[in-house]
Amino acid sequence: MPNGKMGKMLKQIQKVQAEMMKMQEEVNSRTVEATSGGGAVRAVVSGGKELVELHLDPQLLQEEDVEMLQDLIIGAVNEAIRQADKMVNSEMQKISGSLGLPKDLL
Repeated sequence: MPNGKMGKMLKQIQKVQAEMMKMQEEVNSRTVEATSGGGAVRAVVSGGKELVELHLDPQLLQEEDVEMLQDLIIGAVNEAIRQADKMVNSEMQKISGSLGLPKDLL
């Protein structure tokens, strides 16, 4: 490969790395939320897949069905994590598309 093409390719790789780092920082600061039990449980997860908030309807705590409460919490948290994954994948596709790369590459 001639030096001109190699240099251009290296610049493009550096651009992709910089954009990915910037996107990761932005996504980590964003949040998504999901609910279960008709809104009785609400989980908020960051783009870095960390649970940052968990809200429970006080009425749930008055009931003695701990297993149901656990299931609602697990359901809300898992759905919020799935939404965080979708958000990250969407941002990655934007980067790969802007560079003319295949969608599955990043």
